[in-house]
Amino acid sequence: MSRPSIASSAKFRTVMAPSPLIIAQTAVAVVLVAAWLGAAQAYPTLVATPQATLQRVVELFSSREIVPMVGTTAGEAILGLSLGAGLGVILPFLVNMSARLQAVAEPFARAAVGIPKLALSPILILWFGIGLGSKVVLVALMTFFLVFVATAAGIRSTGPNLVQTVSIFGASKIEIAREVVWNSVQPFVWTALRAALPWAINAALVGEFLAAENGVGHYIEKSYNSVDIAGVYAGIFLIVALVFASDAALMALQRRCLAWRPIDREMVLH
Repeated sequence: MSRPSIASSAKFRTVMAPSPLIIAQTAVAVVLVAAWLGAAQAYPTLVATPQATLQRVVELFSSREIVPMVGTTAGEAILGLSLGAGLGVILPFLVNMSARLQAVAEPFARAAVGIPKLALSPILILWFGIGLGSKVVLVALMTFFLVFVATAAGIRSTGPNLVQTVSIFGASKIEIAREVVWNSVQPFVWTALRAALPWAINAALVGEFLAAENGVGHYIEKSYNSVDIAGVYAGIFLIVALVFASDAALMALQRRCLAWRPIDREMVLH
């Protein structure tokens, strides 16, 4: 029986060896957990220990209370992000089709960015109630302008020579927007979506803090009112886990959609 070659053995060791990025991330995680433990020992009435937090999360899993709780918050964030991002992508294309409309709409769009969206939460609850509607609208408002500004910047960065060349061959404005501009804008849109995702989850939480019947934010608020520190930290842990899981899913979707662009694909992988 032949022995494995030196090259194959070295390749196997290279594959099995952890990358510097994983080592660095592990070191940061260890430091954060150690700091958490230190804070819990120094301020036991304000900071729950990691053990107590994980125990509460396990209890939520065992009672199956975690499924509707996380599902409610995730649903609000996904629906609101879909609405806000959808409008944030479509409207710049519509505005870009008319230079006069672009000149009229741009100052109002810049002014609207400065409006504190979270301050509108009580008004949205009065208009849409304490149910799903107010949370979805709040998330949409929080994420719309991030995607709108990024999409508009992507459209402006599209090479005019390329657009003129395609139009010379008889392409219509819709075909240019679909085949040329959209393909150039996609990296901008995906970057904005990844930036908007945590804001979407945070906006859903804020809506649940103010008025809700379910969700992680409602659970954190209820735990805080009952001085249940472990419950508060368990809710925070669930939100962090939800952000990581959602970002991983979005990265996988981005990698698939940008597979035809090798440069962008490599940027996503790294």
